[in-house]
Amino acid sequence: MTMAQRDEADRTVSQQPTGSGADRPGGHGKHNRAARREGRQARRSGKHGTPEITAEMRENARANPNSWLYVIDEAFDPNGPVPSWAVVGAYPVNADGEVVADFHPNDRYRPSPKALGFPEPANDLERLLQLVRTEHRPPSDLPKIVLDSTLFVYAMSPVQRTVVGFHNTDGRVMVPAYTRKALVPREWPHARAVLGRDIVGLLGGHPVAINPHDLITAVVPAEHLLKAIADEQR
Repeated sequence: MTMAQRDEADRTVSQQPTGSGADRPGGHGKHNRAARREGRQARRSGKHGTPEITAEMRENARANPNSWLYVIDEAFDPNGPVPSWAVVGAYPVNADGEVVADFHPNDRYRPSPKALGFPEPANDLERLLQLVRTEHRPPSDLPKIVLDSTLFVYAMSPVQRTVVGFHNTDGRVMVPAYTRKALVPREWPHARAVLGRDIVGLLGGHPVAINPHDLITAVVPAEHLLKAIADEQR
């Protein structure tokens, strides 16, 4: 990975290890490619929570003395474009090409859903929910995907065509909707599958609570969904 492949706006790695010029993280010199294989396990099993120095990493270091060995989040291909916030941190490599066990974490690192051990998403909306939760995508991306996603909403009977809202703990009315039927509460009498855009006009201004009982949830205001529809018509 070279610095030129990083996002231009995010290219500087904060909390840089001591160094100078092109050889320090954040410079534009020669860099090692850190192995991402078994990345999540390595981060959890390394000393003091630092990534394990693998045989592949040592091989890369030997080929690049006097440099830095970057550890890349396992969700990213280290041979392709990697934003600076996907860099876990770096190990110094000495003049003999040996990795110095002095890990310098990147304080701008944002662990990916994969690195955090999130379950495999079943659809595009679940995938986006995870990316928003980990700050890899902005929340403003949600409304458009919600419009084109299949949601499971509460119904008293299979033929019901209205939506039902419930009060949350602070008294706000929200319309619960699930991304999979398997996530629907067992106590619901029925759950009907609807396209997100088909319920926007039925919300009465109330927000949609996506997967409210799951690990990863989101509340999407009705006005954001209406704006997403209006944007499509421009």
